[in-house]
Amino acid sequence: MAEKVACTECGALILPTTAAKNGGMCMPCKTGNRKNIENAKLYYAREKELDKTCPFRAMWRELVDKVHNQEAGFKGLTEEEKIYFSVGVLNSEAYNGGLIQFFENTSGEYYRYAELGLIRLGANNSLSLLRATKKELFGDGEVPKDQEKRWTLLRNQNSEDVLDKLDTEYYKDLDDLDTKMEIFAKDNGLVENA
Repeated sequence: MAEKVACTECGALILPTTAAKNGGMCMPCKTGNRKNIENAKLYYAREKELDKTCPFRAMWRELVDKVHNQEAGFKGLTEEEKIYFSVGVLNSEAYNGGLIQFFENTSGEYYRYAELGLIRLGANNSLSLLRATKKELFGDGEVPKDQEKRWTLLRNQNSEDVLDKLDTEYYKDLDDLDTKMEIFAKDNGLVENA
């Protein structure tokens, strides 16, 4: 077997045939993936550090624990915690799978608190987009608390284009929702040392 040579970009050891085909570079460097890999490593290292030091992340983990692992669940939260949690869930669901995902998942149970939270935060653009999505999916009726009932209503939807447009507008984040949530958390004593 041929002795490996160093990639001219990153120094990784590669076969001489690979080096010959790629101008001395390994495949990740040749395709540009090496830079992505290194950037991802840096990103996750920063995220890991933030998980240890950011009071907002600590508070979020505590809220999630209360809701999902403690007997009182969501009902055991203070009003401010319910608002913060509901808006946080709305935001994460929207960025994960669109505003419809908020309604499809168990998070749809928190619609009223998400709506109230957006009002309290002064997040008028996000509020109008949430309400428009709700109207598109459920008309003028209430959002059912029961997930099965929501699914039944959502199965009959054929609004993909409208929902995509609402998502696109939501992603513009004209309200700077994360900043508003941090201010809300500070003003309502949900975080310490922030």
